[in-house]
Amino acid sequence: MVSRGIRIFFGLSIIYYLLLVFYLIFGFYSIRSNSLGAVSVSASRINSSIDSSFSIDYSFSSPYFKSEMLKAFEQYKRLKAALIYSEANGPEYIRITDKRLTDFYNPQAIIAGSEIPEFDSSSLFIKTYKSKLYFKDGYSATVILAFDVFDRGSVFPLLRNTIIAAVIHLIISIIVISTIPLRRSSGYSYEKEVTYNEDLPEAEEQILEEPPVVESLGSDFEPDIPEMPDDTELPIPDNIDESVMEQPYASPNQTAQTTPGMYSDRSGLVWEHFLPEKLDAELKRSASFDQDSCLVFISVISPSGFIPYRNISELIIEHFSYKDLAFEAGVNTFCVIIPEKDIDEGQIEVDKFKKSLKSRFPDSAYKISAGITSRNSRLLSEKRMIQEARAALSRAEAEDKSTTIAFRTDLNKYREYIASIT
Repeated sequence: MVSRGIRIFFGLSIIYYLLLVFYLIFGFYSIRSNSLGAVSVSASRINSSIDSSFSIDYSFSSPYFKSEMLKAFEQYKRLKAALIYSEANGPEYIRITDKRLTDFYNPQAIIAGSEIPEFDSSSLFIKTYKSKLYFKDGYSATVILAFDVFDRGSVFPLLRNTIIAAVIHLIISIIVISTIPLRRSSGYSYEKEVTYNEDLPEAEEQILEEPPVVESLGSDFEPDIPEMPDDTELPIPDNIDESVMEQPYASPNQTAQTTPGMYSDRSGLVWEHFLPEKLDAELKRSASFDQDSCLVFISVISPSGFIPYRNISELIIEHFSYKDLAFEAGVNTFCVIIPEKDIDEGQIEVDKFKKSLKSRFPDSAYKISAGITSRNSRLLSEKRMIQEARAALSRAEAEDKSTTIAFRTDLNKYREYIASIT
């Protein structure tokens, strides 16, 4: 009866916390809806103010216009960024007061006639409004306003009420559990039980031992892999520049002191200095199970010099199976470990990703270069594999159009080389 009451109590507790979660979700939704209505009205008023302020001097750089925009930022506290852009002159006016928007509204990356970068609309706490204003003589300008819809004054009471409710339930749970007598378990005890047999002379003590325990063997397996010579002396294919193979790769200790976690806040990908460690683990795993693995470096170059690094990173995570095997690799370069695939299958995956990238940004003129290599039954180090993939990428970037270069090794020659030095 007691155990049944405990089960009922914990069942009701689960329902109680589910209701608390629903209360939080509904509360956040209501707060955001109210904030969106308020900032929508603010955006309309700011556009009217921009129109009237520009009509005074017909200049976005005049002192009067700048002072009016400053007043708008002071009056509408949720306004965090304003961008005025014309096709003829490029950016006319830019003011940003929130660090979350600096990566998307970079004045140096915006030139006349280029695509206007926009803040990610999927953010829950930032809302952008884009409108086009028309002036005399056919002159027009695009206005982008970004607002913070996170109403802290309403969110904090919501969180306070939820925490109070959770603490009250916790106190009730402690009181209930402390007053219920728990029934002793009838299972095996870890202590030895001492019994007395009256039929034995002098009541000799008997000790009932615990039932025997069968220990299961672990699943760890380390294959007997022969030692490899220095892999920097392995032969290099004729179509790869040997000087590229000598370029240094990211060391795990180079930035470990300054990086708080494994994933970058900028992109959501794994930091580059974790690449050797992750690749070494994958090479050992694939060698243990006699599987192949690929390493690919992908660079995306835009004529304007600006690429949506965060959006491309999210597309990489969507396309490739393992988030912890996708890495940053430079300003416009990405790296992915593709497990359980040979180099031909890896090229197919890279080509599919390139098509997805082009379909995601159909109006862009990105040059997408890729360099790929594979383990190909070799016992090689992570350093060697990174150098091979980077060498292939360097060869691909030298081409005039989007190209994928594969670093292919002759397995027979490789085995002959290994046999000659061992």
